[in-house]
Parts: sequence; structure tokens; C-alpha cells
Amino acid sequence: MTAMATEVGGTYVTAGMMKLSTEEFDSVKGTSGVTVDDEDTAINFMVGYQVDKNLSVEAGIIGKGETSVSFAGGESGTLNGKSYSVSGVVTATAKTDASKMLGVKYASSVDENFDVYGKAGMLFWDIEGVVSAAGTLTYDGTTYTGSGTATYYTNDGSDPYYGIGASYKINSTTSINADYLKMEVDDGDVDGLNLAVAFDF
Repeated sequence: MTAMATEVGGTYVTAGMMKLSTEEFDSVKGTSGVTVDDEDTAINFMVGYQVDKNLSVEAGIIGKGETSVSFAGGESGTLNGKSYSVSGVVTATAKTDASKMLGVKYASSVDENFDVYGKAGMLFWDIEGVVSAAGTLTYDGTTYTGSGTATYYTNDGSDPYYGIGASYKINSTTSINADYLKMEVDDGDVDGLNLAVAFDF
């Protein structure tokens, strides 16, 4: 008997919480007057179809996420390869809409209750950059002055993701999954630590 409870031709769903962290603002970390918030938590759901005893195909969604960097005083430097200068207090926030996932998972049983697996696929993302300021921000040659909020960047696209994980079977239809995902969003690396409950049908 193996830990993989989903029968060939069967389906499963997972629901979990994912801790997201990004390297997007690493270039300004540690700079005087700069505060970085590069982590967030998002819900996620996945639906899978068991192709054979090891291989399944999956489609899912990761909820909205948000990271930010705040500049205070007179600062200048480079962010995402583009020059900036700040006078006053400015916060730049990167917001992602719910991202879609489509991929495959390959699982192998360690014993009757425990699986390990790897997964890979494509992540479809949509990102928006928002700046809120009380002062002046010059970014890539464009100056934003005053007090308020403005969208300075939008983009969407798709990039590969991959990861590894483990699953522990609680009973014949329910498992606890823990996995680590490596993703890319708008040329920035994103790490995801996920804890989820899986239900087999």
C-alpha cells in the first residue's frame, strides 16, 4: 500500500497558505532612510488530476500579494536597474493580482503514509507598481511631486516555476502537504513556502 491516495483517473484539491518573499528590493536593503517589506502571505488553491500512480497535472491560483519599499529624506540610487532620487517620504509598492498556475507533479512514496514530490509548470502573473508620496520622487527620468498615489508601472506575463515538497496522509482521503516553490515575476525571483490540506476524490 502506498501513501498516494488518489486513484489513477481521480482528482484532488488542495487549499493552503503560502509565505512569499522576493529579492526585488535587495539592491536598496540596508540603505539609510530605506525601509523594505519584502514578504507577504497569500492563500492558494490547486486542482489535480492523477494521470498514473506517480504523475498528475495541476491547475491552481495564488492569491494577491504585496511588497513595498519606503524612502525617507534625500536619497538616490538604483532600483530595478533604473536611477531614482527622493526628497520627502515616498513608498513604492509592487502589487500582484491573483496568479494562475498550470503544471505537473511527480510523486514517489517513501512509506504507506509519506510521499515526496517535485513539481514544475508555468505561472501567469499580473503586476502593478504604485507610488505614494509626500514630496518628490524622480524614477527613470520621470518626476512625481506632491502628496498622493499614482500607478507608475504595470505589466503581465508568464514564467516557469518549480519546487519540491512532501505529503503526509492523515486518512484515506486527506493529506497535509508542505512544499517550497521557486518562481519568477517580472524578472524578479520569488520564493514560496506553502502549507496546505489536500482532499482526494
